[in-house]
Amino acid sequence: MKASLTDNLQKIHQLTLLLIAAVSFNALFGPMILSAQPTTSPVSPMNLATAPSIPEHANQAERKNEMSGVNDFDFLIGDWRVHHRRLKQRLAKTQEWQEVEGTSSMRKILGGLGNMDENVIEASAGTYRAITVRTYDPAKQMWSIWWVDGRYPSRPLDPPVVGRFENGVGTFYADDQFDGKPIRVRFLWTHSPNPRWEQAFSDDGGRTWETNWTMDFTRSAMSEQACCPVLELRQYTLMPGQRDVLIDLFEREFIESQEATGLSVIGQFHDLNNPDRFVWLRGFSDMDSRARQLEEFYGGPVWQKHREAANTTMIDSDNVLLLRPARSDSGFRLENLSRPPLGTNETSKTLIVATIYYLTGSADSFAELFERRIAPAVTKAGASVLATFVTENHPNTFPKLPVREGENVFVSFSRFANRQSYQQFTESIPGKQVVSERSGIKGAPEILLLAPTARSLLRE
Repeated sequence: MKASLTDNLQKIHQLTLLLIAAVSFNALFGPMILSAQPTTSPVSPMNLATAPSIPEHANQAERKNEMSGVNDFDFLIGDWRVHHRRLKQRLAKTQEWQEVEGTSSMRKILGGLGNMDENVIEASAGTYRAITVRTYDPAKQMWSIWWVDGRYPSRPLDPPVVGRFENGVGTFYADDQFDGKPIRVRFLWTHSPNPRWEQAFSDDGGRTWETNWTMDFTRSAMSEQACCPVLELRQYTLMPGQRDVLIDLFEREFIESQEATGLSVIGQFHDLNNPDRFVWLRGFSDMDSRARQLEEFYGGPVWQKHREAANTTMIDSDNVLLLRPARSDSGFRLENLSRPPLGTNETSKTLIVATIYYLTGSADSFAELFERRIAPAVTKAGASVLATFVTENHPNTFPKLPVREGENVFVSFSRFANRQSYQQFTESIPGKQVVSERSGIKGAPEILLLAPTARSLLRE
């Protein structure tokens, strides 16, 4: 981000190769620190309460302390509009500023030990892109931050700014050069509903500072509306005649208690093709939040009190697909939905159709095919495509609850007025073409016809 980027950047591909190597190591062996798991076998919700406890290691407190800063930048996850304000000349004792707009989209990498955001800056001389890469050193409890300007892809990287958060403010420093003279560089991060970043230079060893660039972040409307960056599609096979028993217990005890941890219970459904199957959707902001929130719920008093009653209704609860949105804006839109209150018995005639395509190739390629050929046919029939998701390949951050491994799927969720309208659609020529679509997929898609329960958020 410093003006000296144009003078003393290392090659961009060096950072790219570093990231590829780190991500490849993570994919093969799991995160080096965060994902160290006990060697006990996976546990389903049915026997979660009786699973062997993880022994406490002598250095557990030290490890927890080392990782205390690893989530410092979680406030920045997602999509943002950014207002940039920059000095036209730096260290020139002028106060002539330029103001431009842009966007930023941040996600975690390296199994949680780093994060990366892609920035689009709408400068007066032309729009350009840049990335920020941040990595966390647990031993030093320090962050290192690099900025790579897409306009200069072959110049060397700066030295990173290094620092940490204290009392809600992140302060990061580096020694660098500006116009051939040594300077100190400082980044300041403050996080609130609207985060702010500042860059300042000092040419007197840090005695005085000149702020030369600020960014003010506002959560994009799309980011606020689309749910969720991580989604579980859960299909439970139940004991005969026990579906209504579980649904009654679930809607009385397990909705608000789960959402109190910060996760989203998006929908609960009767599977119309299987009277002994219960299907539901649960969403999270990211994989690390998922681990914390599931630990809080399944270790909490509500599950402990009612787990036995829930478990006795189940035969199998391990049919779980871990998903992420196919596009940045293809999650569920929940902003205008409200959950019916406890005690509601009114059912919805709406039919939610979940179609699971098992892919032979790229999810991105199939997403393009879906948007070009399938979604228009569904919309033309008077239905709505609510959301599309693909496999989330991040290692399972809560292995006590298994998920299906090695899948490559594309999942669409569509809403029809009722089952009859869906039947009419499948019998139409466009509908037959959609149902018989085989491009890029293995065999016939799996189709779930889902009737929302009384308290399902996703129901109309």
